[in-house]
Amino acid sequence: MRKQGLKLNQLSVTFALPTGPVQAVQQVSLHLSPGEIGGLIGESGCGKSVLGLAVLGLLPPYAVTQGEIWWNGTRLSSPKDRTWGTEMAFIPQNPGQALNPARTIRAHLMEALHPLSLSRREREMRAEELLCQFGFSQPKELLHAYPHQLSGGMQQRVLCALGCACHPALILADEPTKGLDPDLQLQVGDSLSTVIHQGCDSMLLITHDLALAQKLCHWIAVMYGGQILEWGPQVLNNPLHPYTKAFLQAQPSAGFHPMAGPAQREPSSTVGCPFAPRCPYVQPDCAHAAPVYPTPDHMVRCIRYV
Repeated sequence: MRKQGLKLNQLSVTFALPTGPVQAVQQVSLHLSPGEIGGLIGESGCGKSVLGLAVLGLLPPYAVTQGEIWWNGTRLSSPKDRTWGTEMAFIPQNPGQALNPARTIRAHLMEALHPLSLSRREREMRAEELLCQFGFSQPKELLHAYPHQLSGGMQQRVLCALGCACHPALILADEPTKGLDPDLQLQVGDSLSTVIHQGCDSMLLITHDLALAQKLCHWIAVMYGGQILEWGPQVLNNPLHPYTKAFLQAQPSAGFHPMAGPAQREPSSTVGCPFAPRCPYVQPDCAHAAPVYPTPDHMVRCIRYV
């Protein structure tokens, strides 16, 4: 059967909290084709990581998911529908929480490689190969180390190696270069780009590293307030949505121009544009509608383009 990749159809995630429901993701539709690396960018708290956890089936029990998640033609309705290691893998952004402090790096990697039909020696060799791939010059010594003996950047690269261990068909990488210096960011970026040619069909990259997104991604989706406000292969070069433009201007490489208005603390549940309170081009209708303006290779959710 022909592979169809990852499809999200009107995906929403709501958290039932004691203070009331919070809709963290609102009606997101995306398609990640086989062979593609898709990028998801936006401010902290906009819903990017929640979207990723929903795809992987890792949301807590108090999260209510609506809409559809499809993987290669099969609808994923429960966490049991995912096959970990060989089918899907996750590179999380918090190594201090993801790595077991009581286990060596070797133990982590050997467990990650367990789904493969390899001998113990073959798994040892694959573990060393993975560590070399992500910038470790002395993999044999590192295998005997514990997480607390590594820097945060080294721990992050170990997580990248764990995520790529079994050549998974889909990798969701959440801030894989967080905490790395520029040289290591480039090295990890190069390593992730080769993964797509080593058995991995596709990758969804959640990142604040716009240089990494520009380098790796076939398309980029811009998220704010739980919604995708803009999508396309040229978003970083030709932004259309006012939020995308403001977000790019706020980056250090663009002069660090702060956005107007207070940052959004949690995704909005309004029917209009979530960026309206901060938008310099706001119109009265923005509070009630955020229509989608699609073209063959670009989508923007903004009333100015309708």
